[in-house]
Amino acid sequence: MSAQIFLSHTKLDKDLCDRFDIAAARVGLKLFRSELETIQNPPWATIMQEIEKSSALFVLVGKELVAAQASSDLAKREEWKFTQNWISFEVGMACQRRMDVWVVCDRVRINFPVPYLNNYELWGIQPEQEAQLKFWKTTFERYKAGETCKLEDFPKWNFKCLNCGSMYNVCSALEAGHRMTCPTCLSITEFPKKFPY
Repeated sequence: MSAQIFLSHTKLDKDLCDRFDIAAARVGLKLFRSELETIQNPPWATIMQEIEKSSALFVLVGKELVAAQASSDLAKREEWKFTQNWISFEVGMACQRRMDVWVVCDRVRINFPVPYLNNYELWGIQPEQEAQLKFWKTTFERYKAGETCKLEDFPKWNFKCLNCGSMYNVCSALEAGHRMTCPTCLSITEFPKKFPY
């Protein structure tokens, strides 16, 4: 069986999902992306089975997901509720299995809490896209090789939120003064100096 990671996302953020799909495929890592798969009834059974086959879960937060939550359009807000409930279910399953959980924000601030994660990536703030693609290639190669990306694996990236006490790796190089939203409690942190220090 080939290595697999699980995407927790909205299909409306197609561009972000496609970029992950391509990066994973380049290293031979299977990506479970529900809208491209056959989902048997009841859907939760397929989702549970695929999470159990996966070595990590990636919550992709793109502009469409953020916009749906803030929309005045009732249909979009209902779509948001549907997606958010599935994301919560999927993160809960991953937490129960002690899997790596990534929250990846694509040039947006997360606007819903993710209580359990161990890696947080602010996609799109890196000045060189090549460096970011290299980071994902290396990360996906780790999962393909059966490795993890836990707190203890990357001590220089460890971050502790002063508001809620949650700890996770911040997998982005941030300049002094950068304002980051904690994905667990949604508080805003301003980095006093370049991170990682």
